[in-house]
Amino acid sequence: MADNAKNNDNEDGLDSPKKKGKLFLIVGLFVVLLLTFGGYTGAAYFLELPPFEPAGPSPEEIATQKVQAEEEQKLLQKENYIPFEQTFVFTIKSERRIHTGQVQVVLAVLGEENTELAKKHLPLLNSVVFDKLSSQTYESLLLPSGRQRLKRELLDATRAKMTEVAKTPVINQILFTSFVLQ
Repeated sequence: MADNAKNNDNEDGLDSPKKKGKLFLIVGLFVVLLLTFGGYTGAAYFLELPPFEPAGPSPEEIATQKVQAEEEQKLLQKENYIPFEQTFVFTIKSERRIHTGQVQVVLAVLGEENTELAKKHLPLLNSVVFDKLSSQTYESLLLPSGRQRLKRELLDATRAKMTEVAKTPVINQILFTSFVLQ
């Protein structure tokens, strides 16, 4: 009976080599998993990987940054007006006689950088405007459509010259503040 009890313990107990091997395998796998998880957690903490990555900006911070960027863009795109120092006085050909024209021109440009470029090249633009005005005829300037055509021609000519010199058109619009024909 004692033998029978020993055999019963061997079958159900942990003394068998197979059961001890399985136990060591399970414990080993558990230790490997524990070390792997612990290693990744430590590395993630120091390298700021997920779940330890730094928190991004809040929605309020993002909105504030967006508003600031829009305000800076508006300042860069603010329209500035650059008047020529003198009034342009020029002679105009006509079928009957020679007439005189007097025009005050103002350049409209967008942004501070374009304003500085236009001011820098104002004498050159003065020459371009004067050449275009001198090549007009009296009859073409009598009608409002002729003055609008002249504005387009002046805009095209000044943009072409500025593109040639500064590699950018710079000028947004040509305005007449005074327009007199005699």
